[in-house]
Amino acid sequence: MLKKDILDLINNFEMETWKYDNNDKLDNDMQYIYSIEKEIKNDDFNLKLIYDKLIALMGIIRFKYGFESIIINSNPELEFLKKIIDDISLNSNDIINQYNYVLMMYNNFTSKIKNMDFIENKYTDIQGEEGLYLAIESLKSLITNDEYRKLLDASQINNILVDCVKLNNGIVNIKTIELKYKEIIKQIWEHSLTNAIGDNGKFRFLFSNISGGNLKEKANLLVNRPNQSSCSMISSDFIATYGSDTRRIGFIYPNNSEIIMTSAYDLGSNVFGNGLVNQEKGTLLATPEVIEKIGIARAKRKGEDLYSSSCYNEILVNARPCGIVVLGLGEKDLNIDYQDAKMLSLEMNLPIYYIDTMQYKNNLSEADKNYITFHSIMSYLGISTTDLLQTDIDYAKIYEIINTYKEQIAEVFLTLKKNGNLTKDNMCQIMSNIVDISKTNVKSK
Repeated sequence: MLKKDILDLINNFEMETWKYDNNDKLDNDMQYIYSIEKEIKNDDFNLKLIYDKLIALMGIIRFKYGFESIIINSNPELEFLKKIIDDISLNSNDIINQYNYVLMMYNNFTSKIKNMDFIENKYTDIQGEEGLYLAIESLKSLITNDEYRKLLDASQINNILVDCVKLNNGIVNIKTIELKYKEIIKQIWEHSLTNAIGDNGKFRFLFSNISGGNLKEKANLLVNRPNQSSCSMISSDFIATYGSDTRRIGFIYPNNSEIIMTSAYDLGSNVFGNGLVNQEKGTLLATPEVIEKIGIARAKRKGEDLYSSSCYNEILVNARPCGIVVLGLGEKDLNIDYQDAKMLSLEMNLPIYYIDTMQYKNNLSEADKNYITFHSIMSYLGISTTDLLQTDIDYAKIYEIINTYKEQIAEVFLTLKKNGNLTKDNMCQIMSNIVDISKTNVKSK
């Protein structure tokens, strides 16, 4: 160890204290640091002893005025430790032992922290700061989520606490924090995402809805995108997707996909161009738990069903699909895109999974009723997706039928499903006694 090492340490610490709340007591205590600086410039000392003393002084000053002080002052359980720190004299001959004792007590406490409510997110509901809000909540989740916490050691827990305070107070750049926790976040996503549906029905996918137009053409367009794929994270606890309300078929991506950006909202991305419109809404420092938690809260505020919500998130990935998923209600062949999805699966050599969201809930939402009525009517009339792309289809008449018969068709659908008799033929046969096509001017095929 050289004098220069100690002088550099002092210089770096001084720059750190510029970010503390300035006060006279801090200025007075910093004089002890400066006295060491003067001494080692003029004389020869036991540099190891000087270094240990300097570390102790810096540590006590951090506990008194730094980011650690915010943690201490925010937790009533540490009131006794605060009093001990306040009573320490920085010119004490026993400063090293005193600091080591305080550090041990502080670490013992922080290693047991499971509740992060004492850090109140300062970016809550501030438009344009969604990425910062998500990053802070995700940092907090690293400590409060038992599975995430297993990836941490004791020193990392305190670092996360301090970094969370810094980010929350606008003292550190979010890019710096993202880089610091990049590997932990990567591990969390790999452990949290699934590539298939579990035997218990549990799943968490990165899902990209193939919406609009011809299914095969749109799928090929997405697969051959030049830069990135835009997904929504969906799970057996919450499903919200971007795109068409009448098609819920899309690609899923591997659990180890390279994630470019994440958001609990819409990033305004362009998967066929460069960059993002709303970069402030995204961050790489995001955990699946928090993204889902925000989506569920948004959906509940809007009174939406948790399995057909419009409160989707957006995850940008650089990856190739590993499967195709159909999100339905158990309708299968009633779905006018279902056969095309199975053919797409064969042509692309990708496994296809069907998720019946009714296994997770008891009732059909309004979005579900519209969805199942649309596909039931199209199947009954013999109208395919290809037919819909033609200009001679009267959409107004189609939606008039849907709005007229939605409640009756939904009731029939649920009854057949409950009795185990839900098939396309059975559904269409009953609909022939319900739907009066003659009043709609829509021709069946």
